[in-house]
Amino acid sequence: MKQIVGLSIAVALVIDLAYATTFELGKIDVLDSSNLGDKKFDNAVVFDEEIQNHEKKTIAEALDTISGVNIYNSGARNEQMITVRGFDVKHVPLFIDGIPIAVAYDGYVDFSRFTTFDLSQIEMSKGLTSVLLGANAFAGAINLVTKKPTKEFEGILSAGVFTGEGKKGYLNIGTNQENYYIQLSTSYLSRDNFPLSDDFVPTALEDGDAREQSGTQDKKINIKVGFTPNATDEYAINYIKQSADKGVPPTTDAVDFPRYWDWNYWDKESIYFLSKTNFDGFYLKSRLFYDKFKNSLSIYTDNSYSTYSFGGIGNPSWYDDNTKGISVELGQLNSTNNKLKVALHAKKDTHTEGGENQAALYEMSVNTYSLGIEDSYQINDKTKITLGASYDKDEVQRADNTNFGSKGNYGSIPDGTDITGYGLLKEFAYGKADAFNPMAKIEYSFDESLKLYGGVAKKTRFPSIKDRYSFKFKRFIPNSNLKEESTINYEIGFRKDFENSTLKGSIFYANIKDFIQSTYVDVYFGTTQQQQLQNIGSVRQKGFEIEYLHAFENGLTLNANYTKLLLEDKDGLVEITNVPQDKLTMALSYKPLANLMTTIDMKYSSSQKTSATAPYRETGNMTLWNTKMIYDVSKQTSIDVGVHNIFDKNYQLDYGFPESGRVIFANVTYKF
Repeated sequence: MKQIVGLSIAVALVIDLAYATTFELGKIDVLDSSNLGDKKFDNAVVFDEEIQNHEKKTIAEALDTISGVNIYNSGARNEQMITVRGFDVKHVPLFIDGIPIAVAYDGYVDFSRFTTFDLSQIEMSKGLTSVLLGANAFAGAINLVTKKPTKEFEGILSAGVFTGEGKKGYLNIGTNQENYYIQLSTSYLSRDNFPLSDDFVPTALEDGDAREQSGTQDKKINIKVGFTPNATDEYAINYIKQSADKGVPPTTDAVDFPRYWDWNYWDKESIYFLSKTNFDGFYLKSRLFYDKFKNSLSIYTDNSYSTYSFGGIGNPSWYDDNTKGISVELGQLNSTNNKLKVALHAKKDTHTEGGENQAALYEMSVNTYSLGIEDSYQINDKTKITLGASYDKDEVQRADNTNFGSKGNYGSIPDGTDITGYGLLKEFAYGKADAFNPMAKIEYSFDESLKLYGGVAKKTRFPSIKDRYSFKFKRFIPNSNLKEESTINYEIGFRKDFENSTLKGSIFYANIKDFIQSTYVDVYFGTTQQQQLQNIGSVRQKGFEIEYLHAFENGLTLNANYTKLLLEDKDGLVEITNVPQDKLTMALSYKPLANLMTTIDMKYSSSQKTSATAPYRETGNMTLWNTKMIYDVSKQTSIDVGVHNIFDKNYQLDYGFPESGRVIFANVTYKF
């Protein structure tokens, strides 16, 4: 019994230590850091130690361990995405140290381009997300918290190799002095290809073995300088630059039309200032940021990758986007039972696009604002209630027509104005939307070991620039009149702590209105039809999550979760894609010796539809196993070896785009 209690205390101390040493300025959760129970009660947190022990090199891999989260691929673009309870990243904004990170044009981001080597933890909030986080937190929010040094001098150096001529290396080094700290992180991750499973059946477009066009390279540098004049105030400047290039494997399905694409570069750069200052009775937090994103895509006629498509017009196509903004949070201090907080966010997203052979450059921009207020009141020792509301608004400031001056080669008038009617329109009508989002939540503690909560929250998501104005290679008609999507999220849940384990669960339900979906509309007096995005969807979401953590007395720990999810269009207009109904993950860690750790993790996911339009394609069920063994040669040096996809399963996250087979890896790590 003493061993079990001692082990439980040790596990709690590890978690407390992770919270104590993380970069507090970079966190976005609205609960007190000292209240660990509430934090784990509301949010999912993946810590650095867990990420590295299970060899999760990208944030997509790390997030896939959380209940309610699913990885999927936009195969034709070679972009790895996630859904949270069935909704994609447009509905679940991504932050780095509280700074919004997304592609200004469409709101998406390639999660496989963000490595984990410079992170201290990943925070995720689902469903009843705080109104203080800003606009578009429709289904939740994800925050990547970077590292901060805790000693006068510390660092970690690691290097590794893996199947597919892969190479991995990173360095984190820092110093924390009495009134300042400095942190430098740099990393490199590359592969020439990834191996296909031996069970993959070659097709006319893919002969097997090494996957065609699957090479990638990612480089990152992260520099942080902070000033701590006293025990409560902190100011920091952070600079992050990441550069990537990646191939785009074509479909292996001969029925589909293969795309021969290649990303020449995919680069992101961020600089931001964070601060927290305590005054008499209240605190003030601020964030000022500037984020840039640039990429270039080349489209070719065949697998020789030598001749541009479309006669070379617009090739290569490039984006040059940026986001700049400010966030301010004002909160109450030293109150025994009431905590009032107010947050203001303002940002401007600017998108510029063009091609080497295009005479004109096109620019679009949108301003987004959010004002939120939240009050948590501790009614008594057992009951706390939280009420809040936000007012969110976005306004398009510029919307150049990328089809201006084009001549028609579609439909009944081949030599006239483009059939969409936009050939003579230089600029689109400016779209705008606003929304009021209230929320309420109640938490009740039966005792220290059992807590319940329930709540309801209205959430909205504004249409992106691409939603409003993209022709999508002349397959769609723009719609500047798109409104915001809206949902009412309901959720109840519990947490029960036992002597050496924890059980958590939640049930959620949502009704989504004005969901943006495509439909066919008449153009040119009804003689032709083309697709257009409209607010026509009525979607129902329901499901539950269950999580279990157990620490055995023999050095074995088990962490498992299961998600059941149903997302459906109530009117039957379209199928919901990239959403498995069932997902189970499990992770085991075992220390048979003081200097030896073994880990194993498993993921099961039911089949999901992935095609955007009929006929819908199924990926099939999948079960993947991974393992890793870590041996501490000394207090400073460790070596590890492991295998991803132990049983070499052939699986896919997008129909026609097979994923990696068995991958073997080895690393050497030195801590100082």
